[in-house]
Amino acid sequence: MFIYKFMAGVVETLTGGGEEDVNAYDPHAHRMIEKPTSYSDTMIHLLKASIGAGILCMPDAVRRLGLINGIIAIPAIAFFATYCIQLLIIAQYKICQREKRGYMAYPKSMLFALQSGPPCLRWSAKLTYYFVDVVLVTWQLGICVIYFVFVAENLKQVCDYYNLFEASVRIHLCLILLPLILVNLIKDLKMMTPMSTISNIVTVFGLILVFFYLVEEDVSVSDDTLKLKRLEDIPVFIGITLFALEAVGVILALEYNMDCPKKFTGICGLFNLGMIAIMTLYTLVGVFGYLKYGNDLKASITLNLPSDQKKAQVAKVLFGIAIFLSFPLQNFVAYAITWRKLKKKIPQGQVYCVDYILRVVLVLLPFAVAVAVPRLGPFISLFGAMCLSLLAIVFPGLIDVCVWYPTTYGPCKYKLLRDIIIILLGMFALISGCYTSIIEIIQAQED
Repeated sequence: MFIYKFMAGVVETLTGGGEEDVNAYDPHAHRMIEKPTSYSDTMIHLLKASIGAGILCMPDAVRRLGLINGIIAIPAIAFFATYCIQLLIIAQYKICQREKRGYMAYPKSMLFALQSGPPCLRWSAKLTYYFVDVVLVTWQLGICVIYFVFVAENLKQVCDYYNLFEASVRIHLCLILLPLILVNLIKDLKMMTPMSTISNIVTVFGLILVFFYLVEEDVSVSDDTLKLKRLEDIPVFIGITLFALEAVGVILALEYNMDCPKKFTGICGLFNLGMIAIMTLYTLVGVFGYLKYGNDLKASITLNLPSDQKKAQVAKVLFGIAIFLSFPLQNFVAYAITWRKLKKKIPQGQVYCVDYILRVVLVLLPFAVAVAVPRLGPFISLFGAMCLSLLAIVFPGLIDVCVWYPTTYGPCKYKLLRDIIIILLGMFALISGCYTSIIEIIQAQED
């Protein structure tokens, strides 16, 4: 049950007391968690949160860079993103020590960091606090857009094969709109437990079927498969890989709810070990998928599975069901953040009505974007570049700059130099990824 509390992001900050030295205060000891998760529980949830629809996009990512570059780049990006999240968690711990609190949510961590950071940044503290919330909501709604298109495209292929209903992807988007609105009206997260359980089960079976197709035949490696196709594909690759690998909100929540949070970070910490397993699996799927289908790969490998075989149709249906059942949980995160801001300004008699209106609107928004451009690939790279470049790279670097200000940057101020490099790399991924993804979306519209 606690995984839903993680995703909702409704975490109360706890205050500590006393006048003891800052470094003597241990925020972990002041976290009042009713049901903390064990090491094994946390590892299971980390794997479950990170292995989802994103893994099906990895063959397309490898196609853009070629086999050799892909095999090198996926672990490199995974290492870099993991390192940035480690910096964020450590920085949050330091902020909690200073403020004598057990925990702080991501936006509030940014607020307190900027308020105590370099003077040239302090003016933006409140503005950036709200901006982090906006990016978090945009990211979650972006996932919902991708889920809309994913379900519709797989549903279309199955319906076309069985001659059940031949129509465009946009028509199929309209068909699944009402069911998604209805399941999104579920207010109690406990009622989502059966849906999540079913989603996890069918995902496992779906991956088994996909691997069956990837390894059933011998493959040949040509010179073309080894090479980078275009320089413009590099930012798109980064966006896709970040989308697939990162689940920032869940990772922070897992660390918060762990019974021994100190085991989460570190060289041999749970987070690093889990990401090694995730990175390995993603690399295998990306490489074998590209070797299997080559340059004919589509945005999701399920769309490449043969349409004349029942096992392939079963795999598409399974992943479609898994993503459909995961939609309410992803949408609930955006709802929780937005509702927390709105409910204080709504008259008591209108709360019930506005609550349900907001839930419906938060389904209609990603639906409208999906209908406007029903292409899976460009959206995956766009939202990965736009949101995760900020949440997983730029923001952690910025918070870290402020946490160590002004005298604890280390010898030769290496921490400051490190953070500047991280921020610049994140901004490069953000700008270049968004630009190339928008170009692909425009080209898709013209086609």
